[in-house]
Amino acid sequence: MSRTDRQKIIPTKPNELGWRDAVLVEGDAHIGEKPKGEALAVLVHLSDLHVCDAESPSRIEYLDRYADADSPYRGELGHIGTYRANEILTTQVLTAMVDSINEIESAPLTGAKIDAVVITGDMTDNAQVNETEWYLNVLNGGEVQAASGNAEKSEWVGSSHVPFDKKYWHPDGAPNGIEEDDPIRLFGFPKVPGLAEAAKVKFVSQGLNLPWYAIYGNHDLLLQGTVAANENLLALSTGDERIVGLPADFEIAKIKPSFAEVGPVWYPASETAPKQKITSDKKRRFNDASEFAKAHLATGDHGFTEWNVQTNRAYWTKDLDQITLISLDTVNPWGGWQGSIDEQQLLWVEELLKKNKDRYVVILSHHPSFTWINDFSPEGASRRVLFDEFMQLLEQHKNVIAWIAGHVHYHWAKFLDRSDGSKILHLTTSSQIDWPQQARVIEFVKEADGQIAIAATAIDHKGEVDWHNKELNYLTMAGLSRVLAGNDWQYRDDFFAKPDVEFETSVKNVIWRVSDPLV
Repeated sequence: MSRTDRQKIIPTKPNELGWRDAVLVEGDAHIGEKPKGEALAVLVHLSDLHVCDAESPSRIEYLDRYADADSPYRGELGHIGTYRANEILTTQVLTAMVDSINEIESAPLTGAKIDAVVITGDMTDNAQVNETEWYLNVLNGGEVQAASGNAEKSEWVGSSHVPFDKKYWHPDGAPNGIEEDDPIRLFGFPKVPGLAEAAKVKFVSQGLNLPWYAIYGNHDLLLQGTVAANENLLALSTGDERIVGLPADFEIAKIKPSFAEVGPVWYPASETAPKQKITSDKKRRFNDASEFAKAHLATGDHGFTEWNVQTNRAYWTKDLDQITLISLDTVNPWGGWQGSIDEQQLLWVEELLKKNKDRYVVILSHHPSFTWINDFSPEGASRRVLFDEFMQLLEQHKNVIAWIAGHVHYHWAKFLDRSDGSKILHLTTSSQIDWPQQARVIEFVKEADGQIAIAATAIDHKGEVDWHNKELNYLTMAGLSRVLAGNDWQYRDDFFAKPDVEFETSVKNVIWRVSDPLV
């Protein structure tokens, strides 16, 4: 059972090296009074899939070590997040989540039909065409094979087929005569022989049995979610050399703009940086909004239309039976991983809110309000709109009842207050790449007392809780990915403020209420 109000997956106690497996226990009952009334809409909220071509040469996983506990630069650089031990297992996790969503035949609290799945951005990890293809194959159903470059063997940084680097997890273990890598030796990571190759093996996804709509995220346009593509970076991504470190004469101040929240941002490439030969792949070219929309249109109605293709804009709107969805594009195309919108989009939203003044409206975006801080734009470009200005617009339109976002990779919720006392429920949901790899069912219910109840129920993917000593199929690999994510060694002390695995109970399975603006 995937619903966490019935059963939930939690980590076991750590062993002597701090490693924790997972165990299934009794679930968390909903906080709040059960909704009573007419269901306006039911959505499944999925976010931050990060379907990843982990073998791509334009990734900068080598920077991540500067956030390890033994790095002298950790305090200055903070969390970087360009490498994860589970990054080769993203299609398996997403397929296991598709299985869970398809298992839920009706809304947990009202029993109403589920209208759609909304995916609030970062469907891909490095804005590549092949990553887009893989994630579409999973959600639409059919054969899935997350393989690029060398079809015969893995060239991922943790593979046994590339030069050994102790900072990465190597599922096969270290070569003979070499000390084990840091994740295995210091942090208790397991050996899983054959995993890197198994992750490239073709399997079948049943595909979602619900309509689904995609919202643009920074990783869907920018390299590693941060840097705008150019011809040099295209050549790197589709070429046969991978940068594996910084040059000997690097300056720490010049690394920071490689993963900055706010632009200007540039890629830390250098002619003198060490490199390795790998297999090239032309499908590692980058998307823009137009190509991204076109790929979605080729497989059905997923929010995008021909207008998106023609205008190279990624925002859209969709009418459900009683609720209008307004999907924003909060990606700053000039770089930086935090969000904002442009002035033209602000005017577009204003017109939509006026047009739909007699309907309930739910805003969808990748970036939540508190990350709308990226105001960078080059000289001559349109200025960027930040949260305070956008909230001024929402202040004038009481029919906006909720704002659903992603980006931060954890469950979170708060009310946005208008001056007249009315509120907008603003929430995010966990990612599919970091612990706990959950989605949520969100029910909107019109109650008789002039309120709208908004109820959330977290769901786990169907990956095996006990993955040990089992065949490496997509379900065991998804289960392994979940515990790998929960054991990230950079979060084992208090240096980085990631929410504790049990912290989110108060915002996970909850019923909130806002006033009904149409009464």
